[in-house]
Amino acid sequence: MREIHFYRTESDFCPVEEFLDSLTAKQAQKATWVMQLIEEIDVVPVQYFKKLVN
Repeated sequence: MREIHFYRTESDFCPVEEFLDSLTAKQAQKATWVMQLIEEIDVVPVQYFKKLVN
């Protein structure tokens, strides 16, 4: 099982949390679901990463 750690600056700012907070409820639910998949399954299907950019 993997564990996801979000990047934090020295001043404890977390851009990922800010981004997730800016999402609609439906978008946040989907993002949370994908992160849960990443944590729980060994091989994550590429379709869950195809929208990631940079």
